[in-house]
Amino acid sequence: MGQSSSLKSLSRSDQVQQGVEELRQWLCDRLQLGWANAPNREEWERITAHMIDAQAPGLARRMRSLAQLAADGFPPTFFEELGELWLLLEGYQQRQSLPESLLNEVRSQLGWTQRKADLRQRPGLWDHWVVVGQVRGQEATGATTLNLQRTWLWGLQQHRFALLLDYVHHRQALPSDLSPGSSWTAELVFYDAALPQRAILKHPQATSTPPVHLPGYPDIEQGLSAYAEALAVSPWCDRIPLSLSQIQPLNAGTQLRDRSGQSLPLSPHFQQGWQLMALSGGQPLSLFGEWDGCSYLPLAVISPERLVSFSSCLRS
Repeated sequence: MGQSSSLKSLSRSDQVQQGVEELRQWLCDRLQLGWANAPNREEWERITAHMIDAQAPGLARRMRSLAQLAADGFPPTFFEELGELWLLLEGYQQRQSLPESLLNEVRSQLGWTQRKADLRQRPGLWDHWVVVGQVRGQEATGATTLNLQRTWLWGLQQHRFALLLDYVHHRQALPSDLSPGSSWTAELVFYDAALPQRAILKHPQATSTPPVHLPGYPDIEQGLSAYAEALAVSPWCDRIPLSLSQIQPLNAGTQLRDRSGQSLPLSPHFQQGWQLMALSGGQPLSLFGEWDGCSYLPLAVISPERLVSFSSCLRS
C-alpha cells in the first residue's frame, strides 16, 4: 500500500522509471540466486502487482508470461522472453538516445497507448485493401479475459500489409464485417512504431474484390531473412505477416517444404492440415500466414482466382 500511495504523486514517466529500476534489480537478484531457486507464486504476483502500480502494464504482462513458463518447468522460451524483457528495460533506461521510432516502440511495449481519436486526425494511406487473413483468440490480462482479433490487410497499390487489432470483453462480440476475402477502399493510419504494422481504418467503403496478386517469397530462407530483418528493426516483434509461393504441405499438413527442400513447422494451433493437403492436391501453392519465429500459422491459400481462408482460433 505504501509504495502504491507514493507512486501516485509522481508523473507517469517517473512511475515507470521506478518500476523499471525495481524490476532490473529484482532480475539481477534472481540471476545471482539462480533460477534453480525459482520464485514462488506469491513472489511472482508481488512483483507483477508492483509493475501495475508503476503504470507499466506491458511489464506486468511479461511477468505473468514468465511466471507461467516458470511453472511449466522453464522451457527455452522462458529465457528468450527473459532476454526480451531485459532489452526492454535497458531500452527505457537509454531512452534519451533512442531514435523517435524506436522510443515509440519501447513506450508501446511498456504499456503506453496511442489514442485512436488522435490517429484519426492524421492523413492516411488510401488504397484498395483486401482482407487476406484473420485470427481470433483470447488473452488474459490479470483477472480479465479479453477476446482478440487480428485482421491482416494487403494494399493493392501500397504493396504493404497492415494489421487491425481488436479487443473486446469476453462477453462481447468481435467485429465481423471485415471478413477474409472482402475488400475495402479506405485510408489507413499506422500507429507510431519502429516497425509499423498496426493501423486503423478511416472511412472504409466495401467494394468488389479484384484479382489479388499477393507477392510471396519463393523459398523459406527468404522468408526467414525477412523475419530477421524485422527483429533488427523491432526486437520485440512477436510475429510478421508472411506470404510464401511455391510451397508444398507435407505430413498431413503439419509441415511446409519449398523447392530447395527446406521445411517449416506449422503452428500447433492450425487444425486444418488435411484441408490444406486437399487444396494442394500434391502440388505447390501460395500461402499467407503468420510466422512467430517458431512455427507458421496458415491463414489463407491465395491465387488470382480465389482466396480460401482458414478459421484460426488461439487461446493464450
